[in-house]
Formats: sequence, C-alpha cells, structure tokens
Amino acid sequence: MFSLNCRPSWLKTHSLRKMKSLAVFVGLLAFALSEPIFETSATNYHESIGIHEAVRIRQTEEALDFDGSRIIGGGASNLGNNPHLGGLVIALTNGWTSVCGSSLLSNTKAVTAAHCWWDGSNQARQFTVVFGSVRLFSGGVRVNTNNVVMHPQWNPRTVSNDVGVITFNHVGYNNNIQPIALASGNNAFVGTWAIAAGYGATSDSQSGIPNNTVQRQVNLRVISVAECRRTFNFIADSILCVDTQGGRASTCGGDSGGPLATGSGNSRSLIGITSFGHRDGCERGHPAGFARVTSYNAWIRGRMPSWLKTHSLRKMKSLAVFVGLLAFALAEPIFETSATNYHESVGIHEAVRIRQTEEALDFDGSRIIGGGASNLGNNPHLGGLVIALTTGWTSVCGCSLLSNTKAVTAAHCWWDGRNQARQFTVVFGSVALFSGGVRVTTNNMVMHPQWNPRTASNDVGVITFNHVGYNNNIQPIALASGNDAFVGTWAIAAGYGATSDSQSGIPRSTVQRQVNLRVISVAECRRSFGFITDSILCVDTQGGKVSTCGGDSGGPLATGSGNSRSLIGITSFGHRDGCESGHPAAFARVSSHTAWIQGRM
Repeated sequence: MFSLNCRPSWLKTHSLRKMKSLAVFVGLLAFALSEPIFETSATNYHESIGIHEAVRIRQTEEALDFDGSRIIGGGASNLGNNPHLGGLVIALTNGWTSVCGSSLLSNTKAVTAAHCWWDGSNQARQFTVVFGSVRLFSGGVRVNTNNVVMHPQWNPRTVSNDVGVITFNHVGYNNNIQPIALASGNNAFVGTWAIAAGYGATSDSQSGIPNNTVQRQVNLRVISVAECRRTFNFIADSILCVDTQGGRASTCGGDSGGPLATGSGNSRSLIGITSFGHRDGCERGHPAGFARVTSYNAWIRGRMPSWLKTHSLRKMKSLAVFVGLLAFALAEPIFETSATNYHESVGIHEAVRIRQTEEALDFDGSRIIGGGASNLGNNPHLGGLVIALTTGWTSVCGCSLLSNTKAVTAAHCWWDGRNQARQFTVVFGSVALFSGGVRVTTNNMVMHPQWNPRTASNDVGVITFNHVGYNNNIQPIALASGNDAFVGTWAIAAGYGATSDSQSGIPRSTVQRQVNLRVISVAECRRSFGFITDSILCVDTQGGKVSTCGGDSGGPLATGSGNSRSLIGITSFGHRDGCESGHPAAFARVSSHTAWIQGRM
C-alpha cells in the first residue's frame, strides 16, 4: 500500500548480530476448546469431521483390496443390503471436499441433514449423490446437484430441524437402488432394534479402512427421549436417539444425514436422519441423535411428488433399523493447530473463554504454562486483537505496536485459509482484552502477498489504524534486522492465552502472563516440523513444562527491554498435539520480512 520511501524516517530497526542471552517476548498460540456437548457432528461438521473423512475415505479407496468396514462391533454389508442409502461427496465453497449420507425418496429426491449443506460455518457448493455403490468415490450411479432446500428453522447451534431435501436428475431403480418410505404417526419406536449402515469409521482413532466392502452394519436399539436427555439435556421430542451398548456397538464416522429405517425390502420406512453424536466420540457409550422423520413428514412431503409413499408405523415393534453414520475421524496437517483454520480451532473458543471469564470478578488471566504474572506496562508494545469474523463469530489474536498508526500481526489472524475477518478492535495498554485500555477499530489490514495457510509461510500482516498516543503502558517496538539467528537467546512469552491444553477458564491477578523460553535452531525445529524454512524461528518449550498456549497468535517475540526492545518474531503456529506436548512453537522471522513490513510503514 505504501512505498518504502514514504515510511516515517524515524522508524527504528535494530541490528542484533551480537545480542546474546536476552529475554524474548512471545505471543501465544495452540489450543483451548470449550464447545457444546453435541457439536461433534452437526455444528462445524465439515471442518471437524467431513473434510477429514473425505480425505481418509478417498485415500484408502485408492488402495487395493479394502472393504471400508467401519462401524464399531458390526459386520460387513453387501451391495444391495441398503438400496435406499445414498452417499454425498460434497464440494465446499472454500475448496475442500466433505462427505455425508442421504436416503433416496423418489427418482429425483433424497433427504439428508441440513448440516451437510450448511453446518453453521461451512457452505456446500455442490453435492455428488452416489447410489448403488459400496464405494463413495467411485462406482454406482452418480449425479451432481446444487438444488438443496434446508428446513427454514434449521439452527446449527441447537441442532434443531436438521433436515434438508435434495433434488437431482432422474435416477432409475434396480436391485441396488430403491426408494424408502417416510414414517408417519406417533410411534416413538422405543425398544426397536437398529442396524447402522454407511461409510464411516470403526473407531474414534481410525485413520484408514480395513479390507472388503465399504458399507458395514450393526444392531442398535432406539431409546426414549427421557433416557437420551440424561446425556443431552437439550433433546426435544423431534429428536430420536439410539443406545450404543456402552460403546461396544455404535455408529462412527462421516455419514451424517444418512438413514435410520425400520423394516426390510418394500416395507422399509425412514424414521430418522443422522444428526449428531457426543463430542467424546463413538466409543464412549453415549447415545446418537437423529431428526425424527414423523415430526418432519409434512415438511418433507411438501417438497416431494404427490404420490410419494408414507408408512404409518404405530404397531411396528422390534424391527431392524438402518442408521447413517456420524462422530469423529481426524487427519490434519501437523501444524494446523494455530495457523490453518485458526479461528475455528483456536480463536473463536479463546474469545468465548476470555470474554466469559473477564466478566467475572477478581481474575488475572494467568495462562502461560510454568510462568508468572505480567503487570500492566511490562509489555507496552503488546496489542490485543478482538476480531469480528464475516461469519458473525468473534475471535482473538495479538499484535505488536510499531508506530502511532501501525502494528504487525500474523496474516492468519485476518484470513486463516477458511475464515475471513471483517474488523479488528486493537487494544493497547490493558491487562484485559475485552475491557479497558485504548481501543481502536479498523479493517485496514495488508497481508503478505505470499501468505500460504497450508504451509504457514509468510504469516505476516500490517494493520493501520487511527492515531494512538504513547504513555508508560503503550510504546512501540523496533523491527530487528540483520542475520542473527538468535539461537540460545532466552525468551519471555507474554499474552492472553491459556495455561494448559485443557483450560476452559482464567485463574485469579493480571490478564497478561510471561515465561522464559529459549530460541532453538532451524535444524532442531525440523525434528518436529519437517517443513520449516529459514524464514521461521522456533523456541524450545522444555518438554512442555514451560510454553506458550492459547489465543495470542500474531503477538510479539522480542528481545531486550525498555527502549532497546526489538521484535524478532511474530507468533505463527504450534504443534497439533498441544502446548504441553513439548514440541517447539514457531514464529515468522522478522528479519526475513523487515523490508516488506517497512514498505508499509
């Protein structure tokens, strides 16, 4: 935006070739999660489940001699066993591929979960609907469509009305492709036995597909709403649940939206649509939840041909039930914890945690592992970012003050590869992030043109805002220059993040906290992150005893004190195993980006 020769001539840079054993201020990163108990498969489904399942299934289907046997405690399901079951290969607007299930209702209609089209964070662009195949990414009859109607009251946060109707070009019937009737009436189906079938995982930890057909099935039992409420207290009568026999037999994987059906042959009737599971996973024995078809029969039929069959099932007992799959299977790049998908995996949850706890009395936000409290004025260059995302969520990051109108942060705080920020509220001179200090709002953010969320390279951005005056608690920091790698230099981490991987609240004195850490070589860092380039700087976390941890990505890594402070790094990413795992923490090396930053000053 600005050329190099128009930056303020008084902007400082420090050559630090000879500086040794100096304290370093580090912005925070890593993971702190506090989510509703039911979010495992419905809310943010695509990023937490579907995308990872799509990768897992596609990769394993490309290998020879597999069967995709994935349901816990069940047996193989052959082609034609579930002729109403349709797979969905989903193209998301962000370029990723996700997966779901559906149920065939007519030659041109199928029903699925609304969250397969929009999960509250991710929007589908197109479904490839797959019928009559044991494989999801090859074989069968395959039709593309973007004609999906979600229930008008679908709510991703409460998982209510999780129903959608798909329309596509004519699909012919055969022995392996048959429609299923919609259940009607008031039968609650309590005690009815269930058979789960679909493309999902056989365990919480599964990353591959065992060897022979892709579909698999297992017997389960429908339970009462009252029994389901012992686990999910939000359950309404329009939700139907099944027992998972203490986790010995359960649904598990990527087939949300699939069928819960009674009967066999021409007498099959759809009673449920796979909606959500417990966030603890599919082997913990918690119930699985479905949209109750009898509650939505009229709405679904309103989008169907007038001759569509419905079955009244008031007298049906002890019939087999076909269940679409849900739950969790994760295969993510090792560095994704804080850079790629930062807002949904870290920032949003941190924003909620920090805001809620700051609203309580007498807190200090002491969150860095193994460190001590940091008082107001200890880190006068440190700025907090309260981030309004285009999705309506709030996220958090950190930054470093460079002048009265400029700060530097991580590019992933503005765009993390999936989530786009709309506005920053920049906070200086405050120990609290959501109150106090000098607060300026801006949407003037320039990311490095080579910022790459998938490789975490060039994770740098410059923020411009209205004039901020200096005082004892608000001071700029100089940009480091030169070739010093700072190996062996000690670091002090400071910011607003969590004190552990599991923390969901803020302990009790000031919000900022700091800890001593040591800068390590690129070679040493590559032992944990093989992709590390020379433009990335890492710190040792002493086996996880001291570390950065939380929601202050974009914050400062600085040497010196007082007027001799110099910024050497910008918090970029950590290891997916968390901040107590002992892996290094990584920063964008400022000396590699000094010229680019100065060009915007």
